[in-house]
Amino acid sequence: MPKTLSRRQFAAGIALSAVVLTAPAHAADDTMAARATLDEAAITVERVREETKGGNELDNMLSRAKGVLIIPSYYKAGFIVGGAYGDGVLMTRQPDGNFGDPAFYRMTSGSIGLQIGMQSAAVVFMILTEKGMSAVLNDEFKLGANVGMSIGSIGVGAEAATTTNVGNDIVAYSKNSGLFAGGALEGAVIKPRKDWNAAVYGVDNDNPNAIVQRSRLSAAARLKDVLAKGSAPAQ
Repeated sequence: MPKTLSRRQFAAGIALSAVVLTAPAHAADDTMAARATLDEAAITVERVREETKGGNELDNMLSRAKGVLIIPSYYKAGFIVGGAYGDGVLMTRQPDGNFGDPAFYRMTSGSIGLQIGMQSAAVVFMILTEKGMSAVLNDEFKLGANVGMSIGSIGVGAEAATTTNVGNDIVAYSKNSGLFAGGALEGAVIKPRKDWNAAVYGVDNDNPNAIVQRSRLSAAARLKDVLAKGSAPAQ
């Protein structure tokens, strides 16, 4: 004789079904968002390159870089107590001189002080040393902790970024209009976006350390081409 489900069991079954049905949809959304970030990252590099074209700053730094972290949009908002966040991609240089596949990351920070409204900035981090590369590849990395960092704000004395970075592990270019200049990035936390990495590469291949050593993601072709325009390592 068939057993009658209790009301609680029925509700639990409905909830489980909802999870099963929505999980693929969430993964698809994550994949789309991740790929959109790849396109935005390529546009960001092109714009920063154009802004620094006079002195070829970006490409000079890129030729020395062990890796690059690109945050196309870093949003900051709040009143008195605020916060900021932005998604981006981390890529490292391969033995052949090219950049490997991108691992997805998120940068966040909190702040206290006089601030009204919202601002957005594009940030490109040039990772110049193995020490800096290892720090970023950790599960959680705080800017300004254990590594030296100089920040060049595009359009506001950007040329200083090249002359003052000696000894720094990371140099950041920030294309912005105000609150993100100077030390405003200090203290920001960078962590892998495990959900996006899993959506793009599969749950068994979502380790950033392994991802950045590969070069198989066709969706990253445009970004790799953009970086390759000026990223030939210095001899």
